[in-house]
Amino acid sequence: MDAQSPALLEDKEQRVFVGSLAGTLRSSNPELRLDSCNGLHKFFWISKGNGRCMINGVTRSFGPNTAIFIPSDVPHRLELSNNVFGTIVTLFPSIGVSLPDQTVFLPILNLMDQKQIANRFGRVFSEFNTTGVGRNIAVEYLVGLLAVHLARMAQKHFKSSKISASQRLMEGFVNLLERDFRSARILTEYAQELGVTPTHLTRVCQQVNGKSASRLIQERVLSEARMMLMNTDHKILEISNHLGFSSPAYFTRLFSSKLGKTPKEFRRSQARLTQRH
Repeated sequence: MDAQSPALLEDKEQRVFVGSLAGTLRSSNPELRLDSCNGLHKFFWISKGNGRCMINGVTRSFGPNTAIFIPSDVPHRLELSNNVFGTIVTLFPSIGVSLPDQTVFLPILNLMDQKQIANRFGRVFSEFNTTGVGRNIAVEYLVGLLAVHLARMAQKHFKSSKISASQRLMEGFVNLLERDFRSARILTEYAQELGVTPTHLTRVCQQVNGKSASRLIQERVLSEARMMLMNTDHKILEISNHLGFSSPAYFTRLFSSKLGKTPKEFRRSQARLTQRH
């Protein structure tokens, strides 16, 4: 074939991102972040290790052989142990395949089912890391097959459960938090909008998630700060203002007290880590 011949197949633009969970813990790739509504649907496959995930305000623990799907508009946060292995697949809503219309959290106990779902994720991961003709098209098709397979498994194991008042309150809280965490709103203001007292909101957060409402607010802000430090060139003053802090000094003190490094030190350490990988 002549070197100037046109490609046999015109590929699509990239709308799917795939990474290993072990690598994601060290990554600054914003498409592969483990928290926030960053506009992407997400599949997770935990093959080894354990952790916790908060989805729509409710925290659950997970172990090996757990599959998770989170729609793009659902607030979430994954906390992974250092020995976690698995795959994360994120995709733009514009992808041309059908996806589950709700969150899926599925610990898989059957050995055959484990092998099948691991194979689905493996094929997506493998195709994503090729450079062949039509690679993006193939990845999207494989994600579609993954979605169908996961939906079938979820239907087989589906158990209807009534949503409690505590879960409804938490869902409302984390959605407000996702909307307003940059505005420096305090616990009292969130509680007031939800129609409850700060004490009640804190008690429910502690019961459902093992963390206070104030801590959830703080963790969401600091998570965004870390991502901005890793993925932008914004100055500390700009990040502080963007996240609603009264001053860069207060932002630096809070960041340092919780992460053990100043924002500048954190940014330098992440840059060195990225260079090594």
